[in-house]
Formats: sequence, C-alpha cells, structure tokens
Amino acid sequence: MMLFFSKKGKSMNIQITRTHTLVSLLFLLTASPIRTEVESPLQPWVDFNTVVATINVGVTPTGIAINHHSNTAYVANNNNYGIAGEDSVSVINLKKNLVKKVIFDESFNQPYTITLSHYRGYVTNSNSTTITVFDTKTNCVVDVIDGFDGPSGMAISPDGKTGYVNNYGGPDGVGSGNGTTVSVVDLQSNTIIDTICVGLAPAALALTPDGKFLYVANYVDGNPNTGTVSVIKTKNNRVVDIINGFSGPFAIAITPNGKYALVTNFGSNNFEPFGTTVSIINLKHNVTVSNISLGIQPAGVAITPNGKLAYVSNYNTLYAGSDFTDLTPGQGTVNIIDIHNKKLVPPTIAVGQSPADIAIAPNGRHAYVTNFTSNTVSVIELPH
Repeated sequence: MMLFFSKKGKSMNIQITRTHTLVSLLFLLTASPIRTEVESPLQPWVDFNTVVATINVGVTPTGIAINHHSNTAYVANNNNYGIAGEDSVSVINLKKNLVKKVIFDESFNQPYTITLSHYRGYVTNSNSTTITVFDTKTNCVVDVIDGFDGPSGMAISPDGKTGYVNNYGGPDGVGSGNGTTVSVVDLQSNTIIDTICVGLAPAALALTPDGKFLYVANYVDGNPNTGTVSVIKTKNNRVVDIINGFSGPFAIAITPNGKYALVTNFGSNNFEPFGTTVSIINLKHNVTVSNISLGIQPAGVAITPNGKLAYVSNYNTLYAGSDFTDLTPGQGTVNIIDIHNKKLVPPTIAVGQSPADIAIAPNGRHAYVTNFTSNTVSVIELPH
C-alpha cells in the first residue's frame, strides 16, 4: 500500500495500513426506505458518502486495518518527524469512534502498514528490517520477525499460514526505493522461507481471493509508464507475468470476485510529475482495460464488500517553491469509482490533509481514511 517520500533527504512515509473528537453527524432522512442495491451511477449514494466523524490518532498515520467484526480498527502511526517514543499503533473502538488504547513497543520503527489474520496483527516497520506481531485479543506484542528490507506491505493467504511482504528497501539494506524482492513468510514459525524477485521498488501487493495469485505493484521511479505489476503464482512462488504502463503505482486492491485489480498511479517521489489516475486490470488476461482520471496523487484504494464501488484517497500534497523545501497539502479528497461501468461517480468527499490509506469495514457501512498531515482518521458513511 504505501511508499516513501523524501524531503531534503528525510524520508516521508505516507501510506500504506493504519481520538478524542467526535464530529456531529448529518443524516438525511427520506420517506423511502434505505436501498441496499446501487441502481444508478448517480443515486442513491449522493445522500451518503459524508464524513460523519474525525478521530485523533498518533503522529502521521499511514496504514489502517479493520477486524472482521467491524468494531475495531488499528492505525500505524508512522511518526515521520522522528519524535521520541511516538512510533505506535492506535486501537480504535469503531462503535464510539474513539481510541481505546495505543500500543508502544521498542521494535516499532516507522510503522507503515497493518495486516490482520487469525487474532494477530502484523506491523511493517518501514525504516528497518522487521515486522512486529501483536495479539489482537490483548493488544500486546508477541513476536518480531526479522530479515526484511524496508518492508512496506503484507498480504496473507486465505488459510492464514503464509505471508508475503514487499521489500521496498530501507537504510539497513539496499536503500529506500532500491528493493526488488518479496519475502515469503511461514506464519506458523514466523520465519522467511522463500524470496521472490520482482520489479524495482515494490510498493504494495494483493492476493486474489482464492490465494492462487499475488499481484505486486512496482513503483520503479515514479515517471509516466515506467511502473509495473508482477504476477506471481503462489503454488511455486514464480513470476508468471508482468503488466507494464503504470505511473508510480502506489496501492493495489482486488475485487471480491477476483475479476479486477485497481492500481493507484501516484506519480513521482519528487511530486513532479504527479499522477491523477487509477488503472483497472482485467485479471483473466492481465491487461489494463481502463485508466480513470480523478484527483491529484491517488494513494490508497479500497473496494466495498459487494465489489461494486472503489474508494480512492487523493493525497494532494505538492512542493511549494522551486527549491523543493516546502510541502503544501491541498484539500484531501476521496473519489468513488463504479467498477462495473469503469467510471468516476459523485460525490467528491473532502477529508483531512494528505489522506494516505483507506479501509472499508467488512460490514460495508463505513470507510476509514488516515490523514497523514492532519494526524486524524476520517469516518465516511457509505450507502447501505
């Protein structure tokens, strides 16, 4: 899901997974009952798709993950500013939209994404060589897996036995953006059992619902059409195809029916040129069938449980001035894509500054957006 962005040599992690303010809820009641099916490209979701709460979390939140009960979210507080003791994970009670606990551990080193499986949470430490494992029942750290290189994302097989971690590159290895591998992890022993060579700077990855194929978005250098997606057959951990033509691919999500993958084209690490599109890949033929234009710097992407809509966060942060010293966040937004018709639909949803990752609750009722610069999570009510 996420990448590493530099400002005068200092890493600026936006992504890819991861409290005392409750914003008033504006809810429009109508005489007709709430519909459960999307019947038109314009209605009924224009009456929904509103930010109904804003949750204060830690410093520069990135990845977010939601448990299968849809009642708890975990946010990786990346602490891009390097404040002592602020690398952490916020645990959010989604019924109250309040942080109920903050997890601190010495192993955290710019935590970037969080992946949940079988009462375990896996936190990628993007500035190191490790993944921190915590118990979701107790919210206590139970293990640390070593041997990665700037890990920035993780996908777990449907049976929960195998993890796949993209190595973007970090300071203790080949350097940021120079990684070219995916590590295969046995989650019963928490050891790396295989390494797969992919493209340059693997930024995000996703498994098909049946677990047979792994798709890895390779950022490369962020220039137009240089990015790639590696297709891996998990039966033998071999790359079987490469899809070309992406522009700084940043995040990837696969529809529940396994027919399509959506890839955000963020653009350059230097924010010039920046991206404005999301690519839709037909997974039967591994070809891009559509490029949809939306906001500036599409970052995170999440798909509704029914597979009909995708929600995309637009980071919208650029350098101000020719010396590239000042970052200026514009209004962060979220766009909605009708996947079947492959088109952008209204409304555009205003969220916090520099929205990075986005997750949709398994019950399909809300989307949650981490706002990197605002240090908040925006809660969006979805059509249901």
